[in-house]
Amino acid sequence: MLLLSACQPTSSDPFIDPEDVILVEVDGRPISLPMLEYMMAQRGVDEDDHEAMREVLEELIRLRAVANAAEQDGLADQSEVRAQRALRDMETLQLRYFSRIHEEYPVTDEDIRVVYENQLRRSGDRQFRLETIVYPSQAQALLAIASLEDGETDFASLREQARSDGLVVEPTGWVDRSQVGEELAPLFVEAEADDVLSAPLQTPQGWRLVRIAEQRDLQAPALEDVREGIARQLVRQRLEALVEDLYQASEITPMLPLEEAAAE
Repeated sequence: MLLLSACQPTSSDPFIDPEDVILVEVDGRPISLPMLEYMMAQRGVDEDDHEAMREVLEELIRLRAVANAAEQDGLADQSEVRAQRALRDMETLQLRYFSRIHEEYPVTDEDIRVVYENQLRRSGDRQFRLETIVYPSQAQALLAIASLEDGETDFASLREQARSDGLVVEPTGWVDRSQVGEELAPLFVEAEADDVLSAPLQTPQGWRLVRIAEQRDLQAPALEDVREGIARQLVRQRLEALVEDLYQASEITPMLPLEEAAAE
């Protein structure tokens, strides 16, 4: 019945294609078949469920009636509303574009396997539980390491002094070589329990003097246990790279200095 009563669009709505089937007009504004199909998909309504389809169409008509009233009251001309609609349009296009790219260039089993094997190589065959002293500066951490290497003190004395000075002394959970950064990872290859690394680890909290408290064999997860996580990571990395490439390739023409835009 909907298809038999449909007509061609009579308005200049930017989101209605001339080829779209129009199901109904509300005060001259169209509701198209693609709009109905999209909302049905969002609601999980099957095309054979005519009663539910009618309810969705009624919801669309009410939505269109309210939107018409808002436009008549001038809300569509407000700068904030125009900005919100423009941003929503861009976000919708971005999501659709990402979906198309993912369909055309899916993550393959081989891609996942390569990432998994590379991670195993970076992790090594052992895990370590560390004890760290956080120094405010690199120079202080290096001086502490030098005093250890010269035999002037030991880690227990440094730890006690650090606590007296109000510095943070804390253990870590179990980590592997891939979690300590590229600069420190080589130091763990030959390291043993109770060793203090010959270089400090830079963190947002400060420079950490690192002692290996314990070590154990690494029990790596099976590929099947991490497959979905790797796939999500690859998708995210590819999309981030795509956005950066499109950004770099774009012709960006400043139309107003930022200071003037902020003032406006």
